[in-house]
Amino acid sequence: MKRIKVIVTLVAVMLTISLQVSAQKRIRHSYRNVPQTVTVEEVIKNFKQYLEDIPYFSEATLQSLNDEVTEHIDKLQHWKDRKGYIQENNLTEFVASQEEELKNQKAGTSAVIDQFMTQYSGKLISDTTACRDSLENIVYDKLAKLETNLNVLERELNDNDKGAGGELPLTTILAIAGGILALLIIWAIISSSKKKKKKTAPVVNTTNINRGPNKANPNEPGIVVRRKTATILKKQSLEDVIDNPHYMKIDLEDCCYESAVRRMYIKDTCVMDIYNMYLPDLESPQDAKEYGCMVLGRWVYDAENSEYYVSLEQVVLPGDDAVFDEYELNFGGKIKLRVLETLRKLRRETNLQYDLTCWVHSHPGLTVFFSNADSNVQDQLKHPQHPKFLTALVIDTLTPTMETGVFTYHRDMTLNSRNDLKILYSLKEWYAWAQKSIEAKEEVKEERPTEVVAPYFNTLAESKEHTTACFGINLSRDMIVDICMSLSNQTNGIAGIIHGQSNKKDQLTEYIAERLSDNDKEENLELLGCFVVTPHLSIPSVRKIIGDKIGQYKFVLVYTPTDGMLTSIPVMADDLCSYESCYGIQKLEDLKLWTKKNR
Repeated sequence: MKRIKVIVTLVAVMLTISLQVSAQKRIRHSYRNVPQTVTVEEVIKNFKQYLEDIPYFSEATLQSLNDEVTEHIDKLQHWKDRKGYIQENNLTEFVASQEEELKNQKAGTSAVIDQFMTQYSGKLISDTTACRDSLENIVYDKLAKLETNLNVLERELNDNDKGAGGELPLTTILAIAGGILALLIIWAIISSSKKKKKKTAPVVNTTNINRGPNKANPNEPGIVVRRKTATILKKQSLEDVIDNPHYMKIDLEDCCYESAVRRMYIKDTCVMDIYNMYLPDLESPQDAKEYGCMVLGRWVYDAENSEYYVSLEQVVLPGDDAVFDEYELNFGGKIKLRVLETLRKLRRETNLQYDLTCWVHSHPGLTVFFSNADSNVQDQLKHPQHPKFLTALVIDTLTPTMETGVFTYHRDMTLNSRNDLKILYSLKEWYAWAQKSIEAKEEVKEERPTEVVAPYFNTLAESKEHTTACFGINLSRDMIVDICMSLSNQTNGIAGIIHGQSNKKDQLTEYIAERLSDNDKEENLELLGCFVVTPHLSIPSVRKIIGDKIGQYKFVLVYTPTDGMLTSIPVMADDLCSYESCYGIQKLEDLKLWTKKNR
């Protein structure tokens, strides 16, 4: 019996050991089957190296091509016998072949990426969609400069008015020289007479200069100091804002202690744009990420009290190179160009000194505060001579009221913190005020006599450049109504197919969009394009949404609900035009107002 017990015990021990060894093997095997995780940053780094091994995409090849094209452009702009230079270097054929090659390389981008991604089969990439978008952007960014230079060279070739005839005739040169000599003699006589009449200017004691109205003598105007920006002198003024009912007034002494900014004036349309920017957070709070924008406006400085008054008027959104994630906020580089371009436009149209007066970003679900990273951004954006007028809005979009904090510099140049805030504002309350303000504005407009308007709205009318193949995109009233109707149930993707007519005159083609439908064919109408809805304008994303049908279209309309903008993008060589200067950009609200006038 004892022997039997010993044998049974030994067998039990051996079975236990065997089971443990088998379990450990299964565990090791299961660990081996877990896919390896790869970060997007690692994939991007490897892809850039991968492109260097492809002859066309290597930096050396593209730089060589760009240098060659740039050299031709430079010589055409300064060469006397332009026609001779073009013929001698076969430039027409050169441009055609390079554009064809560029088109083929762009068409093969997906294949290049697919081939590269084969090395990651069986591995887990943290965000595959974002990764592919980034890889596409890298390729298109590489080709963008060459594409731009080829277009410039093509325009030079087509410009027949430049340098058509070599040297000017001798009689013309003599006539010009005689005219210049006569002008110089007249100028010398006038200058001499002015010097005789001129008196010595009195010396001014600069220590007694008053930088405002002269308090001792109210009738004598003070010296107004204006800042010169980009070689254009603009007026620093908020006269049209202070008592304007369409600007919300915020006294910052009610909000925070010792603020260098005494008062903010926020335009109603600016509030609407900021609110609309965060609509995706309200619709899908589980997907909320940090997002932001820049705000342009004006400012004046009260030297006597050492404080500023600022306005917030025009929102500028980031470009497609921005990176916004749950805990990451990177505005990218393209927003700088957008800010500069918008500033130039505002200063030119108003003759007032607009500047970056505020920047906005969200802390979804994290509460309202100003982090060290936020302070670094504030310091980078501040004005070099007047840093204290820059303000910042931080919004927690996941709170019921969309809590909003206003952060500014103290008078001693330190930044205020969350503990310095006396109150938090509500973006939803601001939005309700803006709605009423804009409705009141529209009621006043409707009381005015009806204006005579065109039967179509040309979305490319204000574009800086136009292509011959898509010189104008004209939307009918019914088309605009169809667009608005389609947005009631549409989230993202293709919201409809555009049908209408084309009109060609003097080699320029314009399109008339009459109807938006779900069908590719409409009786008696041509297929013109498609209407796309996407949260943010990104050319790679739009390409992906449309797919291989893009070659069928003449243009694409893209609506971004975050800012309420409708962007018209021509299609060139079976692809979306990559030049933003050729785009048409309008607020959908403005198109709605246009339809009301055109009833």
